[in-house]
Amino acid sequence: MRYQVVVLADEINSDITIESFSWIRAVGGDPVGIFEDMKIHMGVTENNELTVVYEDNYTPGTRVLVFDGSPSCMLQADNTNDWFDITLDTPYWYDGQNNLVIEIEWKSGEGSLYTWHWDSDTSRRVIGAYGASSGDYVDYDVPNLRLNGTLSLENSTWGRIKAAY
Repeated sequence: MRYQVVVLADEINSDITIESFSWIRAVGGDPVGIFEDMKIHMGVTENNELTVVYEDNYTPGTRVLVFDGSPSCMLQADNTNDWFDITLDTPYWYDGQNNLVIEIEWKSGEGSLYTWHWDSDTSRRVIGAYGASSGDYVDYDVPNLRLNGTLSLENSTWGRIKAAY
């Protein structure tokens, strides 16, 4: 399976070094999923909606491999509404300006982890076959997703902060 989603810049509201991200488990499915040859890429786009052609959804040159779960990767969320995390092999610096594209693909797996989604009213997710250059379809469901990492903060003195208020 190959899965791609766009997260809009105004939903993130900051630049951040993404070290991991999390999904929240929905009702149903299994508490553990094992995924073979899982890879995760991140990049940016100026587009608010995705097309079925995966590569076209990135600003050229921004697609980066951030996780390689070969030969297999296990994800676990024991209970409904528990978060399950994917820690990236390579942290991704997100610029806070463009929309973030997250792409996940895996060859096969055991178990199903269902996640909560919300309806975005725009084409923000693409789903297709492992290794395919184009998805089978785009849809409006966006997973409830949490980005985990370090926000970029400006260095400042106490006097400057006090004078600003």
